[in-house]
Amino acid sequence: MDKLTALTRGTQLMLAAGLLLLIDTFLRWQEVSASVAGVEVVSFGRNAWHGFWGILMCLVLIALLAWLIARLADVKIALPVSDVVVAAALAGLLFLFALLKNLVDDYSTIWSYIGVVLAALVAVGAWLEVQAAGGVDALTNEVSGMRSRETAATTAPTTDPYTPSSATTPGSPSAPPPTSAPPPSTTPPPSTTPPPSSDEPT
Repeated sequence: MDKLTALTRGTQLMLAAGLLLLIDTFLRWQEVSASVAGVEVVSFGRNAWHGFWGILMCLVLIALLAWLIARLADVKIALPVSDVVVAAALAGLLFLFALLKNLVDDYSTIWSYIGVVLAALVAVGAWLEVQAAGGVDALTNEVSGMRSRETAATTAPTTDPYTPSSATTPGSPSAPPPTSAPPPSTTPPPSTTPPPSSDEPT
């Protein structure tokens, strides 16, 4: 309970509205019924976990709730952006997908409109987080700084340490020139045949 009260007002609103929206997604967002003489004889409906925009909305909602519960449990997640940017991005996508699902689908029920309202409350909680962090200007500056760092990292020159350099630094001893082998001698080797003896008859 103490951890809940320690959360900011925006985070509390996002968590409460997100949990209510999760419950609402399992109710009938679309319903078709047929009546005979004022008596309903058949009814068919679908919850929010159907359709392209519905599936996207529910996946973003699960990601948002998992991130909020991780913050509540003091689990540190290494992200390249701050918590405010994460909250604004997830809440904005959640409201956009909920609104698109409600506009695209036919035979919407009251639960779909309630879902859009709850998604809007999540977006309001994220807006409160942005205002507490310095407003939209601070959010824009953070995103711009992140893009500039990525650009500098991609355009920085890289050198290969394994490539030998042809230039020599001043004062460094130069390599001695290669010595050529001496030319082969053309003088014939001395004869090893002994001279004739004088005692032998001629």
